[in-house]
Amino acid sequence: MAITAMTAFESQNILTDPGFSIGVGGTAMAYSSTQARTGTWSMRCNPASGVAQNGGHPLGNFTHFGLYCASLPTVERRFAGVIAASSVNLRMTSAGAIAVYVNTTLLGTSSAAFASPGWHWIGYRGGNASGSVVYLKIDGVDEVTSSTTSSVNSGTYGCAGTEASAIDLYFDDFLQDDTGFLEPSKVALLLPISDNARATLWTGGTGGTTNLWDAVNNTPPVGTATETDTTQIEHAGGAAGTTDAYDANMTTYTTAGVNTGDTVLAVQGTVSWGEDSATGTKLLGFSGVSNPSWTGLASADVSFGHGSAALGTWAAGADGWNENRSAVSNSPSVTLGTSPVMRVVRPETATRVASVCYMAMHVAWTPAAVVAEDPMPYISGGYYP
Repeated sequence: MAITAMTAFESQNILTDPGFSIGVGGTAMAYSSTQARTGTWSMRCNPASGVAQNGGHPLGNFTHFGLYCASLPTVERRFAGVIAASSVNLRMTSAGAIAVYVNTTLLGTSSAAFASPGWHWIGYRGGNASGSVVYLKIDGVDEVTSSTTSSVNSGTYGCAGTEASAIDLYFDDFLQDDTGFLEPSKVALLLPISDNARATLWTGGTGGTTNLWDAVNNTPPVGTATETDTTQIEHAGGAAGTTDAYDANMTTYTTAGVNTGDTVLAVQGTVSWGEDSATGTKLLGFSGVSNPSWTGLASADVSFGHGSAALGTWAAGADGWNENRSAVSNSPSVTLGTSPVMRVVRPETATRVASVCYMAMHVAWTPAAVVAEDPMPYISGGYYP
């Protein structure tokens, strides 16, 4: 197991859902709270007949997600992958089954799991396959096996084609793995819930010294040029160092839905920050302090990408704000009922004001298998009343 990417779609903005996009082809997909497998939000893909609506995701040999089909198509509609040489793609049939193709070659068709609306866990092999291997699992069960060779992972989800039928799908709990299939799993977003520690120069946007967490837990982020104590936190500059940090207590794993006996697969941190001034190098670091500790960035240049301007409104991540994420930490050891602690740090001496408007962690886990109780323990055990 080696998780390479994950999202729960809970941040409600694609810039803070690591590595994903929602508007690659046709119309853009949209965040929705109508259906959710974990948490409150999912990604909806409901193109009309003849319309493409798809996005992109990070590459990985094995792609997993929860899928809810609210409305079946009248003809096959592709909802993952692309039609190209050696590329795997999945298509929903009018009967609620999934047909698996490599390019235009049909490898096989699943059971009709989606004949009735409901969430199902999809895992499919996206590339690097030869010999007889499993290409598709639904709810942890092998559905399509083939010896057809594939070698391309397209990084595409949603309806990239323009087939002549409407369809209505919801995606949630996206997970990429490089080494194998995952049993049905979940992804949640952990947000700041209280202050843990604050260096003097870190304050709320208008100088507040308590409840800084309430400015960096907004989904989506709401950083502005006319900051308040609930839109962002700031470092006034003038004196700094690697210990000049703000630490936030995050949502506990228990609150997020992880239970005793579950297997925590991975965690990943995300931060959004910028500086009031558009000039000079713009540095800020972030990391996981405890439960677990993880490496983010010792310092990062905020001028990267769309962060090179003076601060404005965060909306869509423009106007001087930037997002960054840590590497994925696999198989972390955590205490479920204890808050993880996440840190932002100003590792430079400068007079410019640094701002942070978002701190978050994704966590992925596999729930423990549920063992059904024997309804007749005496009989099955050989004892009769």
